[in-house]
Amino acid sequence: MSEAAVETNVASLSNEAINEAVRVIVAESLGRPVAEVKMSSVLMADLNAESLDFLDIVFRIERDFKIEITRGEMERASRGDMSQEEFAPNGVISDAGLVRLRELMPEAADRIAPGLRPSTILTLFSVQTFANMVMGKRDGRSV
Repeated sequence: MSEAAVETNVASLSNEAINEAVRVIVAESLGRPVAEVKMSSVLMADLNAESLDFLDIVFRIERDFKIEITRGEMERASRGDMSQEEFAPNGVISDAGLVRLRELMPEAADRIAPGLRPSTILTLFSVQTFANMVMGKRDGRSV
């Protein structure tokens, strides 16, 4: 079991406890010292994570926090109530889609720019993004 294993119900955890547990999960998943992993660390750019690493991180988060984060849920959260065509016409995220992503991922707002494609959303994920997902679950949101 991971050092970050959460012994209590996620509903009773503070934001700080969630942040620290997620930081440890990411460090363990990527084989890095916890001291190298900051909440602002961008997984791909700063920590050299690959797409398979995301699966391991999600698995550990689900296991340790006893929650479920599905790919479909993440995609629906990114689009909000927009259809796929409204969100990313012709494969490029629309202005309305960019606004939605900035609301969902305020920690990545400075990296959410015109020309972004849905396939590159993972490049925006930071440690804080995963912590925000857990807090969202704690607070009753889908992600």
